[in-house]
Amino acid sequence: MKKQNELEEQKTEQSGNVKETTIYINPRTDFGFKRLFMEGLKAEVRLLDLLKTFFPDSLGGATHLVVKPTELLGDIESEKRVVLDTLAFIDEKTRALIEMQRAQKPLFVQRSIFYTCRLVSKSLKRGEDYDIPTILTLCITDRTLPEFADLDGFFHLVQLRRVDGKNISEKIVLGYLDLSKFAALNPGQMKDMQFSDRQEKWGYTLANVGQMELQDLSQEDEVFRSVFEDSMHQKLTDMEKEEYKKSVLEYEDVQAAVQYAREQGLERGLEQGLEQGLEQGREEGREAEKRQLARNMLAEGLDLAIVAKISGLTEAEVLTLAEGGL
Repeated sequence: MKKQNELEEQKTEQSGNVKETTIYINPRTDFGFKRLFMEGLKAEVRLLDLLKTFFPDSLGGATHLVVKPTELLGDIESEKRVVLDTLAFIDEKTRALIEMQRAQKPLFVQRSIFYTCRLVSKSLKRGEDYDIPTILTLCITDRTLPEFADLDGFFHLVQLRRVDGKNISEKIVLGYLDLSKFAALNPGQMKDMQFSDRQEKWGYTLANVGQMELQDLSQEDEVFRSVFEDSMHQKLTDMEKEEYKKSVLEYEDVQAAVQYAREQGLERGLEQGLEQGLEQGREEGREAEKRQLARNMLAEGLDLAIVAKISGLTEAEVLTLAEGGL
C-alpha cells in the first residue's frame, strides 16, 4: 500500500490551469533555481560545480564559495538599484554572478555588462589601488540572444580583448548558456544519455529535469544526484508547494507572453512579406511591359535612342534586346 501511495504521489496532477509535476520541480522557475543553487546543504556544492564547469580557467582550483546578498545599491541615491539572481564569493579576489533570463528582455546583454561593472565598482574602497577581483558572470537563457544568433554552440564566452584577439585582462569574463539549444527529452531518456562533456550534461539537466522521472536520477555523479534528489516535489513543505505553484504560474505566463509576441511578429512579418511580394511582382510586371514596348518599336525600325527614351529603358538595355537578350 505504501508503494502504491508513493506511485500515486508521483503522478502528474492538475491545479487550476497549471500543470504541476509531482516528480521534479522546474529549475528554470525562480523558485526552482533558488532551491537548487541558494538553499540547502548541497546548494553551494552544485553552484560551485556549475561555475567551475563553465569557467574552468578561472576556477580550476576552487574548493568552496559563499552565497551573498543579491541587492547592490548605488553609491548615490540617483544610481540605479540592482538586484541579482545569485551572487557568490569564491575567495577574496573572485566573485561570480549568475543570472537566469526567463523572457526575451530587451538589452539583456547590456544589462549583464552593467551588472558586472557594478560588481567591479563595488569591489574597491577609497584609497585602494585598482587591483580589481575576477568577476565571472554566467547568464542562463531560455532563448538565443540576438548577439549570438549567428554562432553555433550553446555556450559563448565574452572577454576583454584587443582587436587582434589578444586578451588584455582575464579579470572580467561573461558566459552565456543557451538552454534552447538542448532538445526536449522524454521521461526516462536522460539516464541513457551519453554526454560529450560536463557543460552539455549541465545544459541538458537544467533544460529537462522538470520533465524527468525517478529512473532518470543520476546514481554515479554525486552532484547531479543531488540535483535530482533536492528537486523532488514530494520533499517540499505545503507552504513551499504553494510558492512553487505561484512560481510555475509566473513562468508559464512569461512563456505564453513570449510565444504570443513571437506569433504576432510572425503574422506581421508574413503580411509585410506578402505586400513586399506584391510590390515586387508589380515592379517586375512594369519592367516586362517596358521590354515588350521596346521590342515592338525595334521591330518597326526605330532608332535605339528613341526606343530608350520612349520605353524608359537604358540604351544598353535596348541594345541587349536588339541583340536578342533579356
